[in-house]
Parts: sequence; C-alpha cells; structure tokens
Amino acid sequence: METILRRFAVFALALTIFLHHGAASAGGGGAFNFRGPSALANFTSTDASGCVQTDVMVIGSDSVSQNEPGPSTAFSFASVTVSQYDICNGVQLLFAYGSAAPLSDSAFQVSSRLDSATLNARAQMFDEVSGSNFDLELHLTWTGSGSLSRSFTHSNLHSPDCIVNSRSKGTTRTAQAVGSLSDGVTDFTPEPSYEGSIVMVRSGTVTVGCN
Repeated sequence: METILRRFAVFALALTIFLHHGAASAGGGGAFNFRGPSALANFTSTDASGCVQTDVMVIGSDSVSQNEPGPSTAFSFASVTVSQYDICNGVQLLFAYGSAAPLSDSAFQVSSRLDSATLNARAQMFDEVSGSNFDLELHLTWTGSGSLSRSFTHSNLHSPDCIVNSRSKGTTRTAQAVGSLSDGVTDFTPEPSYEGSIVMVRSGTVTVGCN
C-alpha cells in the first residue's frame, strides 16, 4: 500500500507540471518556468482491534508557473489519498482520493527556511470501494528537522525536429506532520506522520521545434 501512495504523490505533482507545460510546447517552441514550495506526509495507524490499517498520503503545493512569452500563473492545491484495509480478513474497506484547489492564501503556508508548514483546507473525496463522495477537513502542521538537502538536475533531449533543455533545482528538509484529517466522524491521522518533507523546487524547460 505504501507503494501505491508514493505513486499517487508523484503522479499528482507531475500532473500539475504537465498541465502547465503543455501550453508551452504546443506552439512548437517556447520556455516554461516553475517554482514553489510543497509539503508531503505519509501516515499509518491501526485500530484497537489490530485489524484495520489506515494509510494516508497528503501533498500541499503552492506554485507559480510561466509560459514565455506570457504572464505568470499562480496555482495551489492539496491532494489526499486514504486507504483502510482489513488485514485480518483481506478486505479493502476504503480507498478514497481527492483534492482541494485552488487554495486561499492562508490555507497553505510554508516558512522561508522550510522548517515549518501548515495546511487548512477541505478536500472533496471519492471512495472507489463504495462509489460515494465525501468531504475531508485537513488541518496539518509540519515541523522540519535536520539540515537542508539540495539537488540539481540538467537534461538535454535532441531529435531531428525537437530539442528540450530542462533544469531543476530542489531544496528539501525532512519534516514530521501532525494534525487531523476528518470526515466529521473519523480522524484518519491519529498518529504523527512516519515520513514527511518540505520542499522548494525551481525548474525551467526550453523547447525548440517539438510540433
């Protein structure tokens, strides 16, 4: 189940970038820039019976993107996946996912040093098991620990009719998240996150050709 949640997190972030980037490359050439902070957290807990395991993945992100030439665009969102599985009987009880977007200025806050972040929003969820929709109140606080980790990537893709030059720089601090994700009856995050981070990403892509 952890693998599923990780893949969903990567998908959500990649989808956001892809949706903006599509406009930059559609005209056969251009430049796309993306920057902004994100906070991620994984939670797991087991109920008193020892049978029902709950796994939660949360992402908060606040980005600014620009397709050049053109104005910059702000975009913020929170995405959530919640899984409840009866490990004693091998039954999936809940597999819900959803998002809140766009977020208000105060809904998602990240400190300039990436040592704290807060998320307060309401996500609209869909449960694949029951086929029903429900709202989830998100109230989380991340506290950073340890030193900042920095990374840099650079790639060039060439073909006879297309050149794509991309650069990305990221800064990450490990963090633990605490708080509640509640549908009004159940708090799906009664324990602190077992894994989390606060991230700042800056990336740019230049395309030539690529019709």
